[in-house]
Amino acid sequence: MFRSLCLVVVLSCSLVLSAKDVTILVIEELNGGRKGPPYDATVIVQGMEDSATLFSVMKEAERLGLFTFGYTLHPKWGAYITTINGLAADSAAKQYWQILGGARMKPTQFGASSYLPDHQEKVLFRLVTWDREPCEDPTEEFIPQ
Repeated sequence: MFRSLCLVVVLSCSLVLSAKDVTILVIEELNGGRKGPPYDATVIVQGMEDSATLFSVMKEAERLGLFTFGYTLHPKWGAYITTINGLAADSAAKQYWQILGGARMKPTQFGASSYLPDHQEKVLFRLVTWDREPCEDPTEEFIPQ
């Protein structure tokens, strides 16, 4: 009986250690340039698996009724976020939802499908425009001519 009790304690401790909480922040102001408050939305998703991607966190927030989003799925690069809480980025006007994260709240190197937020990380979505046309394949190297 003692052996079983120890096993339960160890399992529950490992479950607690492997869970992460992530905060999703949203700034809807186009090209606001800010990272700080006020936010148009703040959503805290708790108890996600340590291996959960940002996309998984977003899906859980949506399942809980705290957040909505739309996306298109690219077979190679994953989900491209098109809409957050009903506000669509207008690609004809060169708008997109920028994702910022990490301790310094910088643009992420990965999209929502690949980005792995840390425990207690705050991830910011803000509506911005791009200055030039994106390249066809973002993994291509630029070769000067």
